[in-house]
Amino acid sequence: MRRRHLALTLPALLLGRAQAQTLTKDVRLIVPYAPGGTTDQLCRMLAEALGPRLGGRSMVVENRSGGGTFIAMQAVVTAPADGHTLSLASTATLATASVLPGFTPPIDTDQALLPLTSLIRVPMVLVGRPDAPYRTLPELIAHARANPGKLNIGNSGQGGQTHLLAARLMHEAGVTMEHIQYRGGTPALLDILSGNADLYFSLLPESLPFIRDNRLRPLAFASTERNPTLPEVPLVAETLPGFSGDVGYGLVMHAATPPEWVAFWNTEVNRWMNRPEVRERMEKLLWLPKNGTTAAYRAEILDDRRVWGGVIQAAGIRAGT
Repeated sequence: MRRRHLALTLPALLLGRAQAQTLTKDVRLIVPYAPGGTTDQLCRMLAEALGPRLGGRSMVVENRSGGGTFIAMQAVVTAPADGHTLSLASTATLATASVLPGFTPPIDTDQALLPLTSLIRVPMVLVGRPDAPYRTLPELIAHARANPGKLNIGNSGQGGQTHLLAARLMHEAGVTMEHIQYRGGTPALLDILSGNADLYFSLLPESLPFIRDNRLRPLAFASTERNPTLPEVPLVAETLPGFSGDVGYGLVMHAATPPEWVAFWNTEVNRWMNRPEVRERMEKLLWLPKNGTTAAYRAEILDDRRVWGGVIQAAGIRAGT
C-alpha cells in the first residue's frame, strides 16, 4: 500500500509547492530561431532532461522564428499564464527593444514578460567568405571603405545582438554595408557558404565546423579575450578598441504567471543547469553556463540595457539601419 501511495503521489511531489495542481497538458518550450542552431540544441537538451520530471507530461520544443524573436515572445504573451508555456529569449533583445530608436516592439517586454533565468553566454565571431579579397578585419574595413554599400552583413532580427554588432562595426569602422535579416544563424551561414552573402557575426559553435573546413573565414571575435579554441583569431577590439558583445540567452514566461509556477520552473531549470555533467557538456559545446534567480536575470538584462543603450546613442543606431 505504501509503494502504491508513493507511485500515485510522485507527480505532485515533483511539482513540490509550485501549485496545488499538477500539469494539465504538455509544456511548450518555444525557440525564437530556426531549427538546427545553438539555441535549438540548448532547448532540446533542456526538454529531454526535464520531460521525465513532469508527471507524465512532455516538454514540446516549438520553433517560432522570425520577427526579430518577437513571434516567439508574442506566442508566450497570448498563451494562458498558467505555467505551461516558456520561451527562450535573446538577452540583447530584452535589453534593447525599448531603447532602439525607430523600433516599436509589438509587445512591451518589460511589462508582458517575466525573466525566468539566464542560461548561457556564447562567443560571437565575425565570419566571411574564404574567397573574399580581405583576410583580416583591417583589410575588410579598407575594402568596405573603398566599396561603400557593396558588402552585406546579416542579422537575425532588429535590436538583437547580431544587428547591434553589425551596426556598431559599421559606425566605429566608418563603413556602410547592406543589412540582410535572417530567421537565425543557420540560414545566414548557409547564405555565406553558397556565396550569396558576405559577413555575419556568428555564434562560435555554429560556425566552427565550417571554419575548420576552410569554408568560412574567421575575421575577429567580439569578445574581451582571445578564444582558446581559435587563439590565432584576433579580437575586434584589437582594431576597434572597446568593441565587445558576446550573446546571452535566457528563459521568459508570461508576466502574469503565478509565482508558484515561476518558482517551480526556476528550481527545475537550475537543478538541471547545476549538474556537473551538464555544465561540462555545455563547456565542450563552447557555451558559458549562467543560470540563477529571476532577480539576477532581470539585473543582467538591465545591465545589458545600460551598456547597449550607450552604444546605440553614441553610434546613432536605428532600426532598419
